[in-house]
Amino acid sequence: MIGQYTLFEWLLFFYTYSFLGWIFESVYVSIQKRRWVNRGFLKGPFLPIYGGGAVMMLFVSYPFKDNLILTFFAGAFGATLLELVTGMLLEAIFKVRYWDYSNQKFNYKGHICLSSTIAWGFFTIGMNKLLHPEIISIFSVLPDQPVRIVMALVTCYFLCDIIVSVQEALDLRNLLVGMEDMRKEMLLMRRRVDVIIACVDDSFREFVESHPGLEHMEEIYKSVEKRYNQIRQSLPAIEQIPMSQKQELKELKEKFRQVKEKRLLLQRKGGRSLKGRILGNPSMVSRHYKLSLETLKEWVKEEQAQGKNRKNDVNKTSEM
Repeated sequence: MIGQYTLFEWLLFFYTYSFLGWIFESVYVSIQKRRWVNRGFLKGPFLPIYGGGAVMMLFVSYPFKDNLILTFFAGAFGATLLELVTGMLLEAIFKVRYWDYSNQKFNYKGHICLSSTIAWGFFTIGMNKLLHPEIISIFSVLPDQPVRIVMALVTCYFLCDIIVSVQEALDLRNLLVGMEDMRKEMLLMRRRVDVIIACVDDSFREFVESHPGLEHMEEIYKSVEKRYNQIRQSLPAIEQIPMSQKQELKELKEKFRQVKEKRLLLQRKGGRSLKGRILGNPSMVSRHYKLSLETLKEWVKEEQAQGKNRKNDVNKTSEM
């Protein structure tokens, strides 16, 4: 026995509340987004933060089950602590925050907030007094052996889902790191091209001033592309620059070609391979890779739009 239940029963409750939490979150977010959203870190129908929170609330509130006030505070504290630790670990490992309370009052680093803590407290009371007794009564009438077989199958599936989802989350982290490195590389390239342009004539300098590329990766890429197009249109002026700068310009053109290929590769990977992870966590944020994550979300939207257009074209062709 662990507390008031056996290890098997705790695991059963964990899966049950993880599933119920997934239903609640997915339906809630889908209504907000007006499209189906498979919510959560995992690919399957489980939200472990709800399952873990429910188990934590049941465990810490059991000694106070006859006192509603103490039940409220015990559950609120236990679930909030779990949410904080889980959120900090996820961000430390994967460099993104899968939920974010930064826009809520009285939040701590976006991981927890007062309104969420209060909600956990009331949920603890509701779970102990209403929901959990019903779940106990349902499982009490089910035959033990089939339940254990189903639990074994669910556990195998759950572990496989964790392995796949963790690898996918690591791929997302690595993609963001690669995008951020390329963003910095393009910023440096833009500055070097601007130095060359500024050495030619006033019209080039005016061009640089009128095209101040911003800091998002796509904006930087487009600004560098514009500069190269301007250079190609001004070949006579380019002849005036020193040989050393001509050589540097030649190297930068080759570098730009490589960056263009790398950008397309990253865009394909971000727009297709990791689309489900981005769409399933629309509130995901990153402190360290904010601009790169925003760019990745834009790529996913573009991929979605292109997919819809392809589908519409196929439908039109089939109707003809």
